[in-house]
Amino acid sequence: MTQPLAIDRERCIGCGLCVSDCLPRVLQMRDGAPALINADACMRCLHCLAICPSGALSIHGRTPEESAPLEDLPSFSSLSRLVKGRRSVRQYRPENVPAPVLKEILDAAAHAPTGVNARRLWVGILDDAASMNAFRAEVYETISDLAARNAVPPSPRSTFFVRSAQLWKEKGEDALFRGAPHCLLVGNHKDAPCRDQDPFIYLSYLELLAQSRGVGSCWCGLAYWCLKLVLPDFLPRLGMPESHSFSYVMLLGMPAVRYARTVEHGPALVNSIRW
Repeated sequence: MTQPLAIDRERCIGCGLCVSDCLPRVLQMRDGAPALINADACMRCLHCLAICPSGALSIHGRTPEESAPLEDLPSFSSLSRLVKGRRSVRQYRPENVPAPVLKEILDAAAHAPTGVNARRLWVGILDDAASMNAFRAEVYETISDLAARNAVPPSPRSTFFVRSAQLWKEKGEDALFRGAPHCLLVGNHKDAPCRDQDPFIYLSYLELLAQSRGVGSCWCGLAYWCLKLVLPDFLPRLGMPESHSFSYVMLLGMPAVRYARTVEHGPALVNSIRW
C-alpha cells in the first residue's frame, strides 16, 4: 500500500516548517524529519507540500515535481487592473470557447478554496454551443407551455420569465442567457461546512481566470432564479445530484464587445472597527 506521506531524506533539512503550518497538527517531527501521525485527521490542504523549501515532501500522491514554483506572479497593479476591468458580458460571439482554453480555466478554478478544504462542489457546464442552444430553446418552450396553462409558479420574477419566453418566440431575443454559448452551474453538498459560501468563492476565482484568458462571463441571477423557481425539474436532467444544493449560474463565452478601460469607483467605503 502506498504511504500517504513520503519524505526524501536527502532533501529534507529538518526545518519543521511543514509541522508548524499543519492546522490539524497531524504532522510531528520524528528523528529529524516530519511524520504523519494521524492520516485520518489530515485535511488534505497540502500546505506541507507547498511550504517545504527543499521539495522533500510528497503527500497523498502529490509531489513537488508536479508543482509550479511561486515566482513571476502578477503585480498588484496588473491584478488590480484585472479586478477593476472585469465586466458582466452580455454580448457573445456564437461559437464555442476553444476546448483547451475552457479546460485550462476550469482546471485552475478547481483550486479555489473551500471551507475546511471540503472540496465537495458540483460543477456542470454546457460546454458545446449546440447543446446550449437546445437547452435554451427548451427552457423557453417550457415556460411558454406553463404560461399557456397559467402554471408558472408565482414569484416576483414570474412576469419577466413569461415575457422572456414571448420575446424568444416572437423576436429570437434571449433575455435569460444573453446568447451565451456556455452556461455553468455550481452547487455544493448539503453537508458541506460552508455550503452557501464555497460556490461563490469558486465563481469569483473562475470569473477572473476567464477574464485573464479573454473569455467573458456574467453572473446570471435570472437564469438561476428561473431554474430554481420555475424549472427545478431541469436540475437533475442537468446532472445536479440530490445530495447537492443548487447555488448559482454563470454564463461564459467569447465576448462580442471589447471594454477599453476600467471604471473607477473611488476609495473603498470601509468601516474602521475599534474594540
